[in-house]
Amino acid sequence: MSTMRLALLLTLAAINAGCSTAQWNEMRANPREYFNLLAPTIEADARVEGQRVTLNRWQALVVRLEEDPSYGQRWEMLPIAPPNVIAPVQHDFVGKPGTDPALQNVPGLAVFRLRGVAPGTQTVVLEFRRPLESVASKMLRFDVVVR
Repeated sequence: MSTMRLALLLTLAAINAGCSTAQWNEMRANPREYFNLLAPTIEADARVEGQRVTLNRWQALVVRLEEDPSYGQRWEMLPIAPPNVIAPVQHDFVGKPGTDPALQNVPGLAVFRLRGVAPGTQTVVLEFRRPLESVASKMLRFDVVVR
């Protein structure tokens, strides 16, 4: 009887595993590959303003922008309107080389990582502002074209 239960449990586990990976199969990607930003990656900075960046499907774009938190302003990405051509993967702050990572409010870079997920064109807007301000002091707008 315990052998039959084990066989039933293994069968159910296999069925559930197939259902949970169906979404990734539709995306034609492995979850590990989706979050792998090592290659192929396109790098950009503030000069991306007003430009078009072309990505292949599943390719990553990394945008690095100067930021000094001691002034109270930070870079943030505005929500992306559907249909989603790109997917934001991660947003980090990286202190400049030589700064103590234990200290707060050190100058560094705001790093935005995006992934092309579907063919089309998507506008990306990044704003530089204080958390409670309604108007940004700086804004970057660029288009991402995914093939």
